[in-house]
Amino acid sequence: MAPSSSPLPGRLLVLYASQTGNATDAAERVGREAECGGCLAVDVLSMDSFNPTCLPGERYVVFVVSTMGQGDPPDSMKEFWKYLRRKHLGARWLERLQYAVFGLGDRSYAKYNFPAIKFDHRLFDLGAERIIEKGLGDDQHSFGYEGALDPWLLSLWKSLNQKNPLLLPRISDAIYPHLDLLGDAKVEVIYYSAPQDTTILEPKILIKRARSMSPALKCHNEGEPQFM
Repeated sequence: MAPSSSPLPGRLLVLYASQTGNATDAAERVGREAECGGCLAVDVLSMDSFNPTCLPGERYVVFVVSTMGQGDPPDSMKEFWKYLRRKHLGARWLERLQYAVFGLGDRSYAKYNFPAIKFDHRLFDLGAERIIEKGLGDDQHSFGYEGALDPWLLSLWKSLNQKNPLLLPRISDAIYPHLDLLGDAKVEVIYYSAPQDTTILEPKILIKRARSMSPALKCHNEGEPQFM
């Protein structure tokens, strides 16, 4: 179901064109990180489920586009792309739109990421403003397309925050989505500075005092090496 032509304020729309599912996964990651950043409304949709005539009514859109065969667009992108190429669409048709494009391709092919490159150019020609330069994922990278997606997303969130701080009120959660996995600190370490004339005790005495603070070490055999 296509969204309304009057989107909610502060909404981020993510449109993807996928053939094998990789672009879907990447788009869903964009949506998850935006939600972590506090975006009030995030919609992640396949390009063929969105009415392109509604595009001028959007404010912020991220496009994730895969590549088929020898540089062909995915099936779900063809009708959308066909509409964008209509000659009657003027150079100011998308003047309110701010967008970013991420492509998925394979550098071993001659037309590497061709659909994403052409799509980015066409949006710009129609008056849309780039949030950041397009990102190009490469299957030949040791980390696959995510080798380019990771730094690209980091730049995207920072740029969006500069343009509209209210869009991502918890931007740190978008930039560091896994930081909460560390949990709360369990130990507090406090350092004290001893006076210069303080006499340092013998190591054996220090170790003995330290052991006395731990029930598990109180039964230490004195004949064993002196270590904690």
